[in-house]
Amino acid sequence: MPVLVCFGDCLTAREVDDNGNERLTSRIRGALDEWIVINAGSSPTSRDGVSRFQSDVLSYQPDYVTIFFGTQEACLDYGSDLSEFERNIGYMVNNLPPERVILISPSPVMNEDNTKLTNRKIEGYAERIKHVAEKFGTRHIDLWQLIHEHRRNNSLYEKDGVQLSGKGYKLITKEVLQSLGRKRRFKPNIKLF
Repeated sequence: MPVLVCFGDCLTAREVDDNGNERLTSRIRGALDEWIVINAGSSPTSRDGVSRFQSDVLSYQPDYVTIFFGTQEACLDYGSDLSEFERNIGYMVNNLPPERVILISPSPVMNEDNTKLTNRKIEGYAERIKHVAEKFGTRHIDLWQLIHEHRRNNSLYEKDGVQLSGKGYKLITKEVLQSLGRKRRFKPNIKLF
């Protein structure tokens, strides 16, 4: 069975939201039931991601890896600056066959006190992801642009304006499946809690 590791920050980490709705990894797993899909989401920064890259990604000898950092990192005072962020993502991609990597740009935030300032910062991280994808020749899901195309659709977010809703995760899942050359096949949503 092919192995897909979903690696990233809090937008990858949890399998379900507080209401029991599926998030990224559980949605992908439901669509790729003949695959092993591993949730390796956890740390808020790419710096932390580098420190756990061997144990949380390489140890599984994955066939494919999604890398999804930047949104949470840009919101933190202690997050990596853009140069370090690019180096960290580059380190991850450099340790995998580039044709097996799907880089996902960070998404903007909606309901934060300093939304414009934070989104300008996140946009810088999104540009760095795009640059790394071009440099290494990896697949790239420009979530930054996709969210902007659906900007009027606040239903892509949870109430906090940072976490994505079921609709937001469905959008990313569709893009991941397309990147893998798979047709979209969603099973009915099953509430886990």
